[in-house]
Amino acid sequence: MPGMADEVRADPEAIVRLAKATLAGADAMTDGWSAAQGVVAAPGAAFGNSQAGPALAAGSDGAAAATDTTWRRLVTVYEGDVDRLYRVAFAYQQADSDAAARLPQRPGGI
Repeated sequence: MPGMADEVRADPEAIVRLAKATLAGADAMTDGWSAAQGVVAAPGAAFGNSQAGPALAAGSDGAAAATDTTWRRLVTVYEGDVDRLYRVAFAYQQADSDAAARLPQRPGGI
């Protein structure tokens, strides 16, 4: 386990690539869920005309609504992760720039 004095290194470009991949995943999840909506919702006739039919239909509708809510929340978490990854990448890039600016400059370059 790293101690307080240990250095942490990160590649801002790699973090940005991860953010882009995470965003693409969130977008694909949204697109996939939207495309599946017609398949997920069972038609009312699927529950027959028995006395239990309306209760089964209501249960199915409730489950579909809960799944929709869960799916959207999951996508929201991924989108939040994207924002956080971009902020971390920027912070590391800024720290690198600040550190480079503090380095002594040699006459005539390196």
